[in-house]
Amino acid sequence: MLKFINNIQNNGLLTGFIADLFDYDSFYDYNYIFRLTSENENVIMDIYDNISSNRFNRYIFSFTKGDYAYKTKEEKNVFVTRIYIDNITSNDIKLHKLAYLFKLDDDGMLTYAKTFLDLKYVKILSEIINKPI
Repeated sequence: MLKFINNIQNNGLLTGFIADLFDYDSFYDYNYIFRLTSENENVIMDIYDNISSNRFNRYIFSFTKGDYAYKTKEEKNVFVTRIYIDNITSNDIKLHKLAYLFKLDDDGMLTYAKTFLDLKYVKILSEIINKPI
């Protein structure tokens, strides 16, 4: 997951990816600050934007077992959403679809990615896992 999002950023596609992932209508490079880190079994995505009602957001994608699939809570004016990837079964929003994507095997990832991601992101994913689209 970390490599996938880093490659999206390195290809200059991050703004479009975030806009698509969160269904933003008017989203431009100057509308947000983005940081991606990893720690232990977590990929942490921080987004500060000036267009949504929740301006400070942290998304923690956890690759360990947890007691729930996802939960959002406010911590010091930051909305923190923790998603336990192995527990995700609901695919009602794109963020959950993105999390669910990374619990599949390589072929399953590509097949599933095509159902909700633009082809340019699917191509990046296929390059990372070294499989043709």
